[in-house]
Amino acid sequence: MRSIVSSLSLVLLLVLTSGLPLIGAAEGRSVHSTSVVDLFPQGALDDAGEWSVGAETSFTQATATYTETMVADQRLTMVHQRPVHLDTMTVWSSSSPTNSNYSVGAPDGAATWSTGPEIQLTTFDVSGLSAYILKEVHLRAVFQIPDALQEDTVRISVEHGDGFDLLRTFAHTQGNVDYINNSAFMLNITDLMEWTWTDISEMVFTLDYVSAGGVDDSRLVVDAVGLDITVQTPWYGGEVGYASSTFAGHEMPVIGLDFEAGTTDNMALDGCGLKPLVDGTSGTWTSALFTPPPEQLLGRLHLSTSEGEVGNVSVEVALSQDGESVGEYQAMNLNTLLPQAVAYKVRVVVLDACVDEVWVDVNDPSLGLSGRVFGTNDGIDANYSRWLVFVNGDVVSNEAMDLGTFVHEWPIGAYLRPGTDAVEVGIRAWFTWDSTGEESTTALEVNSIAISGGFGVEWDEDPVCDPIGDQTLTEDNGGIILPLLLRCSDDRSSNEALLVQFTNTNTDLIDVDLAEGDVRLRLLPEASGQAVVGVTVIDEAGNAWEDTFTVEVLAVDDPPVVTEFQSLIPVERDVETVVEMSWFDVDSTQLTASTNRSWATVDLTSNALTVIPPTIGFHTVLVSVCDQTGCTEREVDFEVMALPDLYFESMDFGDEALTQGDVVSLRLLVRNSGQADATMVSVRCQANDQLIGVQTVPIIQPGELRAVTCDWQIPNDVEVVRFNAIIDRGFEILEGDEENNEIESLVAINQAQEDGASSQDQGGVSGVLGVGYVLLAVGLLALLAYFMPAKVKKIE
Repeated sequence: MRSIVSSLSLVLLLVLTSGLPLIGAAEGRSVHSTSVVDLFPQGALDDAGEWSVGAETSFTQATATYTETMVADQRLTMVHQRPVHLDTMTVWSSSSPTNSNYSVGAPDGAATWSTGPEIQLTTFDVSGLSAYILKEVHLRAVFQIPDALQEDTVRISVEHGDGFDLLRTFAHTQGNVDYINNSAFMLNITDLMEWTWTDISEMVFTLDYVSAGGVDDSRLVVDAVGLDITVQTPWYGGEVGYASSTFAGHEMPVIGLDFEAGTTDNMALDGCGLKPLVDGTSGTWTSALFTPPPEQLLGRLHLSTSEGEVGNVSVEVALSQDGESVGEYQAMNLNTLLPQAVAYKVRVVVLDACVDEVWVDVNDPSLGLSGRVFGTNDGIDANYSRWLVFVNGDVVSNEAMDLGTFVHEWPIGAYLRPGTDAVEVGIRAWFTWDSTGEESTTALEVNSIAISGGFGVEWDEDPVCDPIGDQTLTEDNGGIILPLLLRCSDDRSSNEALLVQFTNTNTDLIDVDLAEGDVRLRLLPEASGQAVVGVTVIDEAGNAWEDTFTVEVLAVDDPPVVTEFQSLIPVERDVETVVEMSWFDVDSTQLTASTNRSWATVDLTSNALTVIPPTIGFHTVLVSVCDQTGCTEREVDFEVMALPDLYFESMDFGDEALTQGDVVSLRLLVRNSGQADATMVSVRCQANDQLIGVQTVPIIQPGELRAVTCDWQIPNDVEVVRFNAIIDRGFEILEGDEENNEIESLVAINQAQEDGASSQDQGGVSGVLGVGYVLLAVGLLALLAYFMPAKVKKIE
């Protein structure tokens, strides 16, 4: 391809030097072909590496936060995606129903402490937030528990319009809890209810130190309680997504007109270009006759000035239909399509300006672009959100960021310059928003970019090669090597420079490639049939010799294939075992299978080998799978074993009903239904998944039934107990069935009869009374009563 481009560039260079010399240069040879050249292959958008992309803020050129530009999936996409705009404000309680006034307001070091009385805080001023949409509410509590909690607890709860919720309980802490000197205690309470601003402002937080009695473990110190409230807020800003790519390596389809080849009237070629000899007067320059390149059409006429305005220059065009004589000159606007003709002349009239370049484009080169703008477009400012297209840094079009699909095509000959072999295309999208804070997505997606008008002219002869001829091969053979380049010749290129390409109508049959100048045909596994191979030999200029030949591959019937089995498969005597097997036959569908053992059968439909071995030991089974022409055999090794099989036959607790506080005997019957002894059988007893005992049975012979008993005292606070037991929990005994080793039972527990004090205080009070009676007997009651602390009451 590089040589083709070089040849085309040479042709265009001849065109650019003048118009008519192109005809002379073609004498003695003919145009071999003309071709359309893609001037912007990057427009296929299939290689992200060919594009320079990015996104920045509109004014500071810092990296954009919400805009991303990417080339992927054959699309150029500039995605502007804004999340919900959120702000968080902290409001503090402003009153206390318990007069805990040192805890009101923001944290200030002043605090209320308690070892029992509740601290309640309420009244949160949300007047500055009520106009916004509420998103989240977090409790922010600044408090301290100076010492570790052993028996006492600290509770934080909230009362709101939907009821009451206990938020957090602190108990059995290992040390102090300090949310005053450290970060505040935070808790998300958004999901407690459907909040209204009234609910938030009126909710009441209660911080309660709950003493278990006796000496307090610590105390509760509260500095402040507040709410972190997150709301949706308005915002504005602007970001720009950009992408650009440059194609180079082919002459642009424009022809520069040579000032020296034309004639002038009161016009001279100055350092700035063409300008009138006398200031304030007009001058005229008339070009030499110029023609389009072979099989091409001229497009639009363009010029540029280095001094003065383009408006001070007028242009006239004369047409020639025979390439020699020209007609009358007619005025023509710049950037207007030229009428069709064989040849042209241009007359330029200049007043108070200097023309530095005049050129005409070929085939009216245009930039085509298609895509869409999609998304929600919420908050996007329609006046300041635009997308612009650039060619070589000049703006080609400025489009609004309106949702919908688009297809555009703009002539770009005015932005191309003679003698250049590169073109840069750029796209910039301005996303400017002024929104209420809602999330929004707007994307500019370009799915194709193309520059038309590119062309190439080639002169050369085709290479010539000897035909290859049809080939007949046999399935499963390696293939064949056929000589090619040694039998080719070309008028300009050496054989080493010739390029060979292949087409193959049956890629499932053969693989074709070039190996050291020869055609290599490789047969694909288990394939037969016909393929037509096309061969194209291309020289450096792109001229080609083509040939086709047929390859026929004769079929061969292959034997079945059986995948190897596991090296040694353990099975149980007299127990049916199914072993999965894998097989296939690419040529046959009617297959049979057999084994050399009466106790082993094969089912090809379910891909299963089924065995019921009658004796213990090591046995080998020969498996045969056959088609109409041959068989494939595989050996399978089995280790046949006799195994125990343990299971629970029953679980019982005696005839008496179970009552809280009773000692229950869990009796389990374990049977071995297998074919071998089971030794050191462990039985694990559990109640509500808590271990209550592990018993070990030294041995259980086949068919034998053994009993296991586990004793356990039922707690006073349960009403239902789930008893379960597990045999061989560590899987230390190899069994025929490992899935039947567990039993469980859900048992209702009767409530113990209460006598005297409540069940909550019965134990503690009875103990105290008993000790009191003993002390009364020895006459020391008065002295002990004097020193005894107040009665302790447990707080639930």
